[in-house]
Amino acid sequence: MVDKKPVLEILIPTFNRSHSAQEAIENVLACNDERLTVRCNSNGFEPALEKYRNLDPRVNYDSFESNRGFQENLHKLLAETNAKFCMILSDEDRIDVNEYKKILSFLENLSSSIAVVICSISYKEKSGFYWRPNQRFSEIDIHDCVALNPIPTYVSGYIFRVDSLRDIDLKSFFNSSIGNVYHFSDVSLYLLPQSKLKFYHDRFVEMGPAIKYGGDGHSHKLPDSETNDIKNLDLNPSIYGPKPRARQFFYRENLLHKLKDNIGYISLFIGKLNYVEFFYNSIMDSENKVVFSQNMILKDEALAGYHDSKANKEYSGSLTARFFEMLLRYPRYISDLIMIIVSTLNRIFRKIHILHLIYNKNKK
Repeated sequence: MVDKKPVLEILIPTFNRSHSAQEAIENVLACNDERLTVRCNSNGFEPALEKYRNLDPRVNYDSFESNRGFQENLHKLLAETNAKFCMILSDEDRIDVNEYKKILSFLENLSSSIAVVICSISYKEKSGFYWRPNQRFSEIDIHDCVALNPIPTYVSGYIFRVDSLRDIDLKSFFNSSIGNVYHFSDVSLYLLPQSKLKFYHDRFVEMGPAIKYGGDGHSHKLPDSETNDIKNLDLNPSIYGPKPRARQFFYRENLLHKLKDNIGYISLFIGKLNYVEFFYNSIMDSENKVVFSQNMILKDEALAGYHDSKANKEYSGSLTARFFEMLLRYPRYISDLIMIIVSTLNRIFRKIHILHLIYNKNKK
């Protein structure tokens, strides 16, 4: 019996940006290939998108009655997809209509051991790449990714084998904690001890111009305010402020700590250093991205995130978690000096680990 499932379904979560979502849907349909479909869900009723409910067999559209947030939106799409593979695409971004046949062939011939594919992100409006793995990585099947920073936190371009998604408790990765914002990365983390990851090095996913309204990313901008001259990025403080950034560190470090028996010691160590470096820098840079309330003290807010993490049982109590707490308590000039040392060591250990992976690949 011939398998009629599409090879790849593009998943587009959207909210209050119907014009961009419509362009993203049409972008996929323009490929005109039954192996490639699109599924979109909005966090509210959007008249301009209603026409897609019964427009074409290659498009599935639905919406919630009220905003349930990005987490519920993405979970619905991942839970309902019925293709062999699915890929998340921000409604800001697009796929390259001249390159889709290449990735479909890549997926059709992919080893059954590969459950996750992470795509390069090219720029839509200019040449070059926003993010691209080392060419040598595209030739390696990787069992765990925690040590391989830079695994992007950018949502577009994550591809999952759908059968593998059905083998895990998908809902558990979409709880409502403010520490849980990288659901797609955490799903990958739990898939990889039993399967493998592969990088897709060529062009397919295109990063579009950032839309500074709608969705959950920005705090209060509306479409007519996008041209306002605001030096601060005005990102949503409930996601990008110092308190939620601290919560995100403790939440993700705890998830990683629970997997310590499934991940090699060296990889686990480097992965935790990655988290320390990324989230510490995110906290200290948040004042340039979030509009703070008056009299807010950055480190006090971050420490409030630590206390909330303990209260919500998202704190592992590991040496790494306690070290990060210490960084939040020390005066900033001391913490910054410690982080220079940590970042240097992290890069050295990570480079050695990467060379080890490449060496083992070439030895086979």
